[in-house]
Amino acid sequence: MTEDELQNIINKFDETELNKQAIWGIFQYGGGSDESFIKANKEGLELFALELLKASIESNKIIEDKKDKVIPLDYYGDWIYEDADTYLQYIELIDEKQTSKPKVEYKTTLSDKLMPYIFIAILIILVVAIFVGLGTIFSWIF
Repeated sequence: MTEDELQNIINKFDETELNKQAIWGIFQYGGGSDESFIKANKEGLELFALELLKASIESNKIIEDKKDKVIPLDYYGDWIYEDADTYLQYIELIDEKQTSKPKVEYKTTLSDKLMPYIFIAILIILVVAIFVGLGTIFSWIF
């Protein structure tokens, strides 16, 4: 999208009204960061999206001009949950594009093909050993 299109979207939002009603935070329900979730109301989601859209508009200027390439975020705003587990403090811009990695195809080997037969052979040997052992025990007893 062009900067003008993004600015038109941003202008459609009433940021002061969103700030009054918005609630947004990142929480962690488990042991690691891979077990995180966002808790927010509609206004909170819109306000966070608005922050990202503003960062998107500034991104080209920041990548060209600044060395640190960082866009600070208002992580202590009234709309952020006070007891949130994670606070986003800034956006670090990179001048790279996503490249698709070639998928590695798994080729079955001889051991992969023989594994079911080996498992069945071991199972048969165990069953035979159990019957022989039980037969031996009964012959000792009787």
